[in-house]
Amino acid sequence: MLKPKTVINKWEALVKKMHPRKPGRREAKEYAKMCGMKSIGEVRCAADMDKRGIKWIYERDTLRYQHLPQKYTADFTLIDNRDLLIEYKGKMTNDTRKKMLSVKRSNPDRRICIVFEKANNKLSSRPNSTRYFQWAESNGFEWNETTVKEEWLNGDNNSSV
Repeated sequence: MLKPKTVINKWEALVKKMHPRKPGRREAKEYAKMCGMKSIGEVRCAADMDKRGIKWIYERDTLRYQHLPQKYTADFTLIDNRDLLIEYKGKMTNDTRKKMLSVKRSNPDRRICIVFEKANNKLSSRPNSTRYFQWAESNGFEWNETTVKEEWLNGDNNSSV
């Protein structure tokens, strides 16, 4: 299993090699699998935490949510702060939003922060559609774009809401 930084270096080399055409989703998933993850975005987030000396475990904590017991596995659990879970989101579908709200309601003792690939993306194609970061803020989720916020590590619960 390769380290996230190694996979990112290989991915960036592929992107450069294929320029101006960009690699597709299939290639991205193949590269993410090299370090046991599901998306290049998750790999980037992990590589950034490694670079900053943040200790993490990928997809360790599974929480129950909704009326019928279901499970949710956070993307990252911080070793030094088990109450803080990091969810990396490239796309926020309606189902994803419902799930995240249910998980939050069902687990009020856990702090779930969202790292968006592109926080300014719209939830729909309508002109005045809510943006990802606006949805997060209006639903009480702390968020950041591409990386884990330093304030989250220090236990500051009001850093982005």
